[in-house]
Amino acid sequence: MTGQILRHAGHIEAVRVRFTAVHDASADVVGDETVYGRLCRWIIETVLDKHARQDELVEYVEENLRLIVAGLCDLAGERPPEPDPVREAAVPSLVVPVEEPSRPAMEQIGPLKDVLDELTGRPEVIAAHARTWWNIAAEQRAMADELEGFLERDVPAWDGAEEHQRLMGHNVEAIRGLCAVSAAFAEITESVEVLVAQTRRLVRELVVSLAVAPSDVTFQRLACRIAVYGVALDATLTHLENRLKG
Repeated sequence: MTGQILRHAGHIEAVRVRFTAVHDASADVVGDETVYGRLCRWIIETVLDKHARQDELVEYVEENLRLIVAGLCDLAGERPPEPDPVREAAVPSLVVPVEEPSRPAMEQIGPLKDVLDELTGRPEVIAAHARTWWNIAAEQRAMADELEGFLERDVPAWDGAEEHQRLMGHNVEAIRGLCAVSAAFAEITESVEVLVAQTRRLVRELVVSLAVAPSDVTFQRLACRIAVYGVALDATLTHLENRLKG
């Protein structure tokens, strides 16, 4: 029975180590508000707040798993495993690298590109954040499935086994809940990326129009574009609010 308990503890510890990658990836996504730009940062403020709370929940579940592993090792008369930086470093990163897009010639001018980045943000970074959230959701789903399988296969009939299964069942459900929220963040971030990209195109067009050929026709066309953008923005914000509440 001791061997079974230790094997089960090892399986849970392996999952806990993978939570490091989830924590690192979510912290990477939450950490930089500047990618949304001054004009669009207000759109993401509520989402960023919920991102931070998601990160706290990930830490909470990770700590639960650590304590459970320590309790199982104590039950088997063994010391709990020490942190293994090498093992943690070997876990694949879930963070999607940012791919620099090909930009219009005017955006390759350093000062203008910097102004656009500050005002409108960097949609390519936000797109990478969305793909990172999809990676996080997929990894959380896989870990929940694995833990559920370990509970079905590993747990022998030791004193307290039923209580262990009950507690671990709560952790599995918590991870599934985290998965659902991560998937919602991925979808929301994709929507925000579209808004930021649209804002950047509008500002770029306004700059070009004013610099090259300002006219009443130009201003009317821009006014129509801005009106259409406003309608799309309102619809998208309503969708984001519904996703956050759901």
